[in-house]
Amino acid sequence: MNIFTGDANRLPPLLNKGEAEVLIGEAVNEPALKETKNPLGQKMCLYSTTSSNRLVQISITRTVDMSAKVRENGQSATTIYTTTQQMLSPVEQVSGVGDNAFWGIPGLHILKGEVYILVSVGTTSKPENRDLARKIAEKLIPRL
Repeated sequence: MNIFTGDANRLPPLLNKGEAEVLIGEAVNEPALKETKNPLGQKMCLYSTTSSNRLVQISITRTVDMSAKVRENGQSATTIYTTTQQMLSPVEQVSGVGDNAFWGIPGLHILKGEVYILVSVGTTSKPENRDLARKIAEKLIPRL
């Protein structure tokens, strides 16, 4: 199962179960996909490990998936990313990931074009979690 599947107006497959297992380093349950059905068109996928309490969640918000009313009111993936960054300030900027990225609660926030990605892997003060979030991002971004 892939993080998201569907027609051409939806996200292409981004991360499958096998890739998640390799990145996380242990077996994972089937990914739990969720379309929030909110006006922002946010989609989420949760990967939980089978033998520990490790969780990885990927959230994707694309401008194209937002309702017309939301877009008409000036919202976009970029404005949501920027507002989130301002609300969480101060944040730690991350170079080399997407067009812009930062560490902030609850993980690695990334802007790539008109797509806002949040990779949550646990406490970002742990180097191994930061490394995992970056590896996941490196896998996802070229597929957008």
